Amino acid sequence: MSATKGQQIGIWIIAIVMTVGTIGSFLILILSNDNQKKDAATSATKDEASVAAQIAAYKAQQQANADNSEPLAGYSAAAFDAASITALNKEILVQGTGAEVTAADSINASYFGWTNDGKIFDSSKKKGADNAPVTFPLSGVIKGWTDGLAGQRVGSTIKLSIPADQAYGSAGSGIIPANAPLQFIVVINSIEAAPTAQ
Repeated sequence: MSATKGQQIGIWIIAIVMTVGTIGSFLILILSNDNQKKDAATSATKDEASVAAQIAAYKAQQQANADNSEPLAGYSAAAFDAASITALNKEILVQGTGAEVTAADSINASYFGWTNDGKIFDSSKKKGADNAPVTFPLSGVIKGWTDGLAGQRVGSTIKLSIPADQAYGSAGSGIIPANAPLQFIVVINSIEAAPTAQ
């Protein structure tokens, strides 16, 4: 039994609608995937822009801190030959008579640090303000400070010449460039009690 002409037309219409529907579904899937890729790319670009903005803000904050920093009374920062700083050097400017500092101690210290061009990047002494010593664990600072201050006595003033690999290395930090040796004058004021767990 053969289909009538009306049935044949109906079958053709159904076949065409199904074909168009299938092709349309595939197109929607393809466009949806493209939109997801575009959204992901846009999101990644926004994330990169956000990170870049945070880094720029951090560097601006570090520059403002550097601009507001000054040497401790009686000392100054001077340019030095970066290539000459190949090992940690500890020069005792004032020998203290207090307790000996260990690498496990937290200390209270006054300090300022500078790069080889003689520019101070940080200091406990800010312009127009009194010196504000800081307390920190020696285990939580750059290796040059840990190794350079352990074994020194409270009351000492030490000039540290720190090679880049014992400072911030190839990463740098804020306005401190990568692979930069640093110099510091550090006054060890006291050994502080370690904070107790609560």
